[in-house]
Amino acid sequence: MTAIKKTVALVLSMFILCGIFTACGDDAEEISMYDLNRALLEAAGNPEDMKYASSSDANPQDLLAHVSGIDYGKVKAFFITYAANGTGNADEIAAIQVKKKSDLNEAAASLRIHLDTRKTLYATYDKSQLPKLEKAKVITRGNLAILIVSDQVDKMENAFYQFFND
Repeated sequence: MTAIKKTVALVLSMFILCGIFTACGDDAEEISMYDLNRALLEAAGNPEDMKYASSSDANPQDLLAHVSGIDYGKVKAFFITYAANGTGNADEIAAIQVKKKSDLNEAAASLRIHLDTRKTLYATYDKSQLPKLEKAKVITRGNLAILIVSDQVDKMENAFYQFFND
């Protein structure tokens, strides 16, 4: 009888350990960051002067560092779309998908810090962009944090939520 109890205890312990390790894994849903970016740009009228960088590019850690200080090990995917002529246009979309939902607040906070930095920067050399930066939004859904800077921020926010409803 003692051998059966030990076997049951061992099996239960294995189930508990499996549960613990599974819960600590990557809980990020699959999102096509490229398709999300396209949906947002379409909502903004498909501006032509936008550049795109993402976690699929070479040196993704360096690219992400331009908009976020989050540890790259916490990131599943990201993209940044920004106006090619940053001197006269503050338009930008920065999306960070974290591996664990518990890191979402950190990702959103890092985008808010980036937004504050951009406001300070534009206040010194192109005040015409400040109203756009003041209307900018950082929104979250699931394990995704996104910064939207655009004259079409409300349309793009709607497109963001619609992307997940389709």
